[in-house]
Amino acid sequence: EVVDCLAAAEAKGDKGLADRSRVGMRTGARIKALCLLRVEDVDQEKWSMRVRKDKSPAGRRTIPIHSKLQDTVSRLVEETRDGYLLPGLTLNKYDDRSNAIGKRFGRLKTDLGFGPDHVYHSIRKTVTTLLENAGVPENVAADIVGHDKPTMTYGTYSGGASLEVMREALEKVAYPHVMKRKETV
Repeated sequence: EVVDCLAAAEAKGDKGLADRSRVGMRTGARIKALCLLRVEDVDQEKWSMRVRKDKSPAGRRTIPIHSKLQDTVSRLVEETRDGYLLPGLTLNKYDDRSNAIGKRFGRLKTDLGFGPDHVYHSIRKTVTTLLENAGVPENVAADIVGHDKPTMTYGTYSGGASLEVMREALEKVAYPHVMKRKETV
């Protein structure tokens, strides 16, 4: 369904929703964190992005930019007029930039026939599932998506997976039903 929503956003000409979906599909980041990414959070030399604001300390992290996302990120950095990687959103009364885009996603998925269980957060669940199915160790997947690691060894003493280890794992994220045509998401 994630790919269907992306295709529908593109077909409707909703470039903003398509970009947000594409970035979510390749990072597993929460929508609020994505909407707070600023251009200065992107390192195009290392192809990484720094999530500075998220709901937990584990969510504040640096993650690699998937190779299939690099062109999109380059374009977004070039085109932004407000300093945000995902531009054009306004804050609501709760200082949330993601509210309107979440509602647009909700209307789109409802139009496609998806029920209330399919939300923008479903993209995050899909990325996590794809990482698991690709055999990525849970501690590395946790570092990518910004989850706490409850063990003493990795949760307390480890500094986390390196950017290269996370990059190798994240590159395994592929959308099988898109593979029949050239994967562009």
